[in-house]
Amino acid sequence: MQRVKKQDSASIVTPAVLLFFRSAVDDIPHADETRTLIKDIWDLRMAKLRSSIDTFVKSDATHAKLNHLTLMELNTVRPFLTKALDQLNVLRSNTGPGAQYTQD
Repeated sequence: MQRVKKQDSASIVTPAVLLFFRSAVDDIPHADETRTLIKDIWDLRMAKLRSSIDTFVKSDATHAKLNHLTLMELNTVRPFLTKALDQLNVLRSNTGPGAQYTQD
Protein backbone atom coordinates (compact mmCIF):
# COMPACT_ATOMS: atom_id res chain seq x y z
CA MET A 1 0.00 0.00 0.00
CA GLN A 2 1.44 3.31 -1.10
CA ARG A 3 1.25 6.17 1.41
CA VAL A 4 0.76 9.83 0.60
CA LYS A 5 3.57 12.04 1.89
CA LYS A 6 2.50 14.87 4.17
CA GLN A 7 2.04 18.01 2.09
CA ASP A 8 2.03 21.64 3.17
CA SER A 9 -1.37 23.33 3.08
CA ALA A 10 -0.49 25.44 0.00
CA SER A 11 -0.17 22.31 -2.14
CA ILE A 12 -3.76 21.18 -1.52
CA VAL A 13 -6.08 22.67 -4.10
CA THR A 14 -9.44 21.72 -2.63
CA PRO A 15 -10.67 19.68 0.32
CA ALA A 16 -11.92 17.09 -2.17
CA VAL A 17 -8.40 16.55 -3.50
CA LEU A 18 -7.11 16.11 0.05
CA LEU A 19 -9.88 13.61 0.73
CA PHE A 20 -9.02 11.63 -2.39
CA PHE A 21 -5.35 11.47 -1.56
CA ARG A 22 -6.01 10.45 2.05
CA SER A 23 -8.59 7.77 1.48
CA ALA A 24 -8.35 6.59 -2.10
CA VAL A 25 -4.69 6.88 -3.04
CA ASP A 26 -4.65 3.23 -4.15
CA ASP A 27 -7.53 3.91 -6.52
CA ILE A 28 -5.83 6.86 -8.22
CA PRO A 29 -3.67 5.76 -11.14
CA HIS A 30 -0.24 7.39 -10.98
CA ALA A 31 -1.05 9.14 -7.70
CA ASP A 32 2.37 10.78 -7.37
CA GLU A 33 2.24 12.24 -10.86
CA THR A 34 -1.35 13.36 -10.33
CA ARG A 35 -0.42 15.07 -7.07
CA THR A 36 2.49 16.80 -8.80
CA LEU A 37 0.27 18.02 -11.64
CA ILE A 38 -2.32 19.36 -9.22
CA LYS A 39 0.38 21.17 -7.25
CA ASP A 40 1.82 22.62 -10.48
CA ILE A 41 -1.63 23.91 -11.49
CA TRP A 42 -2.11 25.44 -8.04
CA ASP A 43 1.33 27.08 -8.17
CA LEU A 44 0.64 28.54 -11.63
CA ARG A 45 -2.73 29.93 -10.54
CA MET A 46 -1.18 31.47 -7.41
CA ALA A 47 1.62 33.04 -9.50
CA LYS A 48 -0.98 34.52 -11.85
CA LEU A 49 -2.96 35.86 -8.88
CA ARG A 50 0.15 37.41 -7.31
CA SER A 51 1.03 39.03 -10.62
CA SER A 52 -2.49 40.45 -10.93
CA ILE A 53 -2.35 41.79 -7.37
CA ASP A 54 1.03 43.40 -8.08
CA THR A 55 -0.34 45.08 -11.20
CA PHE A 56 -3.42 46.27 -9.29
CA VAL A 57 -1.41 47.75 -6.41
CA LYS A 58 1.02 49.53 -8.76
CA SER A 59 -1.81 50.98 -10.86
CA ASP A 60 -3.30 53.10 -8.05
CA ALA A 61 -6.72 51.77 -9.08
CA THR A 62 -9.61 51.88 -6.65
CA HIS A 63 -11.16 48.56 -7.65
CA ALA A 64 -10.29 45.40 -9.52
CA LYS A 65 -12.28 42.89 -11.52
CA LEU A 66 -11.56 39.29 -10.57
CA ASN A 67 -12.46 36.77 -13.23
CA HIS A 68 -12.12 33.01 -13.02
CA LEU A 69 -11.02 32.84 -9.38
CA THR A 70 -12.20 30.15 -7.03
CA LEU A 71 -13.22 31.03 -3.50
CA MET A 72 -10.29 29.01 -2.20
CA GLU A 73 -7.83 31.07 -4.25
CA LEU A 74 -9.43 34.30 -3.13
CA ASN A 75 -9.47 33.24 0.51
CA THR A 76 -5.80 32.30 0.29
CA VAL A 77 -4.75 35.90 -0.40
CA ARG A 78 -7.57 37.72 1.41
CA PRO A 79 -5.87 38.19 4.82
CA PHE A 80 -2.65 39.46 3.28
CA LEU A 81 -4.32 41.59 0.63
CA THR A 82 -6.70 43.40 2.97
CA LYS A 83 -3.91 44.27 5.42
CA ALA A 84 -1.58 45.31 2.61
CA LEU A 85 -4.20 47.55 1.01
CA ASP A 86 -5.01 49.13 4.39
CA GLN A 87 -1.33 49.91 4.94
CA LEU A 88 -0.97 51.22 1.40
CA ASN A 89 -3.93 53.50 2.00
CA VAL A 90 -2.35 54.83 5.20
CA LEU A 91 0.96 55.46 3.40
CA ARG A 92 -0.76 57.21 0.50
CA SER A 93 -2.86 59.40 2.77
CA ASN A 94 0.24 60.39 4.76
CA THR A 95 2.23 61.32 1.66
CA GLY A 96 -0.56 62.95 -0.31
CA PRO A 97 -1.18 66.67 -0.75
CA GLY A 98 -1.52 68.49 2.53
CA ALA A 99 0.21 65.80 4.55
CA GLN A 100 2.41 67.12 7.30
CA TYR A 101 5.82 65.60 7.62
CA THR A 102 7.20 65.34 11.11
CA GLN A 103 10.21 63.63 12.49
CA ASP A 104 9.84 62.56 16.10
